[in-house]
Amino acid sequence: MEALLKERIVKSLESNGLQDPRQHGFTKAEVHLAACVENGRPCNEMWSMKERNLEDGKDKEMITVKAVTLEQHVEYTRQCEGKDFQITRLLGAFRSCISENGHILLKEYLSGWEELIKFMDSLGMVFGFISQETTTKINIMRGHLTGNSDEYHTLQSMVRYELDRGLVNFKELPQDQVPSGCRTLLRLHRALKWLQLFLYKLSTSTSQDNTGELCALAYEKALAHHHSWFVRQAAALAFLAMPPRRELLQVICVREEEEAQLVLSTAAKAIVRVYNLTQDVYEAYGMLELP
Repeated sequence: MEALLKERIVKSLESNGLQDPRQHGFTKAEVHLAACVENGRPCNEMWSMKERNLEDGKDKEMITVKAVTLEQHVEYTRQCEGKDFQITRLLGAFRSCISENGHILLKEYLSGWEELIKFMDSLGMVFGFISQETTTKINIMRGHLTGNSDEYHTLQSMVRYELDRGLVNFKELPQDQVPSGCRTLLRLHRALKWLQLFLYKLSTSTSQDNTGELCALAYEKALAHHHSWFVRQAAALAFLAMPPRRELLQVICVREEEEAQLVLSTAAKAIVRVYNLTQDVYEAYGMLELP
């Protein structure tokens, strides 16, 4: 699989004018991805923050966003004809996946992820290995939902159901079993932080900013430490082939700079709410490091 992934990335890079992929890291021990630096390069007022829980004395990670966004009740209705990715559907899905009592609705959560996959696919074939892996996880989750709609209606009900029946393995993943919903959604949860950070960085960027660097910063901060060396290399190469900011805004189908900032920051904020609630659930049950 790794050989196939490498071949796919090399071909995509060559098609984008990068004729010698070896100079971009395959023959080196490491490809450096710049970390998010608060003072040297601002993280656009979005950061992971540790909050002290006064009851148990433990730190809790939260993502904080400071940006001008659409109010929760205000809909964004622009449709982009002829495009698979519609940011209106992305925004609608993540806004609607939190119930009135603060539970994460799994069907809507997966719908939001399906729109994120369309967004990744629109960035070019070089992101295909990520979207394919994510699609596999979504299919696993939909398999759990089929025939178990009550137990897998929300994240909270899924966690209780799987823990009560011993379906969550805290030590290793059995080779002959379908991964649990808790484990599978945790992988989606980690990747969600990366894409949410990227959308926010894109919303506060300028025409002079390099989209590959923005995506690399978000990846390094949110997801890289969960991946193997080879996947990190593949991701670094993918960032080199990302389209410029102007083309990305065309994918999102916005016409004016102010509209781009507003829509992207609103989408990022909607995802942040979902991420923080999900993080709370996994932390409460000690499942943030499931194998």
